[in-house]
Amino acid sequence: MPAELTFEAATKDTEAQLRRLLRENPVGGNIRVSLEREPNAFHAAGISGDEYQMMLAFGGDPRHVIGSGGRFELVTYVNGRAQRVGYFGELRAEGGLRARRKLLLGSYQTMHRFHEAGNVPFYMTTIIEDNHAARRLLEAGLGDMPTYRPLEKMVTFTIPTRSGARRRQGLRRVEPGSERTLSGIAEKLQEHGSQYQFYPRWSGATLRSAIRCRGLTPGDYLLCTDQNSETLGSLALWDQRAFKQTVVHGYSRRLGRARPLLNLFAPLLGRPQLPPPGAGLESAFLSHVAVAEDDGETLEALIACSCRHAIERGIDYVMISFAERHPLAAVVRKRFPCHNYVSVLYVVYWDDGADAANSLDNRIPHPEVAIL
Repeated sequence: MPAELTFEAATKDTEAQLRRLLRENPVGGNIRVSLEREPNAFHAAGISGDEYQMMLAFGGDPRHVIGSGGRFELVTYVNGRAQRVGYFGELRAEGGLRARRKLLLGSYQTMHRFHEAGNVPFYMTTIIEDNHAARRLLEAGLGDMPTYRPLEKMVTFTIPTRSGARRRQGLRRVEPGSERTLSGIAEKLQEHGSQYQFYPRWSGATLRSAIRCRGLTPGDYLLCTDQNSETLGSLALWDQRAFKQTVVHGYSRRLGRARPLLNLFAPLLGRPQLPPPGAGLESAFLSHVAVAEDDGETLEALIACSCRHAIERGIDYVMISFAERHPLAAVVRKRFPCHNYVSVLYVVYWDDGADAANSLDNRIPHPEVAIL
């Protein structure tokens, strides 16, 4: 990588280079995947905040994008009150760790300039727990980088839809939402979300926004009621495949060898087959979750119904996320066959945001994984 790097905000003329970077730099693991943003990276960025900048790092000869990062602003609940906060995401880079160090320092200098022109005291971000190299690098406090303080472990559960659809609904009734019920859903989400840290403040206007809730229709919300028609909880089945894709690049040697056998038995176990390299993972998020912490029956009914709806759309997996200490995390783990991965939620701040970041109380965090 050459010594000279330049950094600037992405525009409509350069976002195609960002999409190339995402396509060509998969995330490692037993399944190597690229997290793509076709056909326009700004479509995916728009759901993460009402203000954002996508930062691009340019280098090489000929000049091209070698790194990226996103800075977003949105309104969430902090200590029970709606407050504007930031989110850092979409961090990608070409090259080795040493090259990333230089790229990282330059990237955060640019992000700091964006921060100074913005309107948030601090940021949140998530990093996969076992990505020790990235966590050490970000926690090291190099140069003018912000402080990264670990806050909570978050667990994202990946549930095969055919297995999840077999779960019972008991006496719970689950029905799709409608335009008529959308304002009521927003009120319930606000009431529920104020109990948690970083739960987005969803207004009726935001739920109807073609930018912030792209691809999400009133009928994608599911409402769970009891025998007396009292609403017990809700969530949404958010299919983002039209603007966010997870594409398989390959498998670890061990999993690659086992894949033919696993695929042979997958239908008998109610699980999807592992797709070949180049194919997409057909998945969707269970978002906008509003279920009481002690009501596992309602969550089970909502997930089971969501899985049945997802199967009709050709979706193989649904994903839902909770803080590790959230009581409903244990419900999902116990009642649904699933894979899970753990990430660490960080609060990130420069000196001007230290007091606000240190004032966070001990409420359970509940950021929306579908927009991170």
